[in-house]
Amino acid sequence: MIYEPHTDLRLLMLNMNTIQGNGFIAEIISSAKRTTVGIKIHKGKVIIMAPESLNRETVELLVAKKSRWIREKLALQQDIIAIKPKKFITGEVFFYLGKDHVLKIEAGPYPSLTLHEGELVVSVRDNAVDNSKMTKQLLIKWYQQQAQLMMVEKTRHYAQIIGVSPSAVVIKSFKSRWGSCNIKGVIQYNWKIIMAPEPIINYLVVHELSHILHHNHSPAFWKVVATYCPNYKEQGVWLKLNGARLEV
Repeated sequence: MIYEPHTDLRLLMLNMNTIQGNGFIAEIISSAKRTTVGIKIHKGKVIIMAPESLNRETVELLVAKKSRWIREKLALQQDIIAIKPKKFITGEVFFYLGKDHVLKIEAGPYPSLTLHEGELVVSVRDNAVDNSKMTKQLLIKWYQQQAQLMMVEKTRHYAQIIGVSPSAVVIKSFKSRWGSCNIKGVIQYNWKIIMAPEPIINYLVVHELSHILHHNHSPAFWKVVATYCPNYKEQGVWLKLNGARLEV
């Protein structure tokens, strides 16, 4: 057998730069510029970004402490990878208020979308050609319109109950959040939330309105949320587990 010293060196470096977690392997990337530890989950990989001055034992303790969170994120990413992209053809299913709605494309005098007897009916001038791009645009526009109407109404309703006064309600596209509330009381919602069940939408509205009273996630904040949304924990978990499926 021929001895290859570079092989042993490579294995040594692998062990030095990785941590065996509970059900996962984390890669350590050290940097002299970093002052804090960060954890990144990307394409099924766990990456620990740490200052060079931080010893390995401290990093291992942090990874052990965050193991549950890391496993949850890994599971979510696996679910996202497993989700098949939507096809904008007759028979495809889209969510609206937590329920399945079948897409139906038919010929009509002008492009439009209506909800009729549980179906999302898209009218196009010629249904014999590929209308995928137009259908997607019509769906997004329709969802945004429905979100604008519902989120404004629900925000007004719960604002009266909680006793707060948001300065504005804005419907936006967010990459990684469902809503926000700034210091001026402007509340923004991700239009895709309109695909979720109403109890989830109600939770989001209460969550953002509660930030008018507490601009943080302190115990006092969660106490307000719990007052008007007793099942907020379950609804928050639902959103984390199913949020990636609320997609067009």
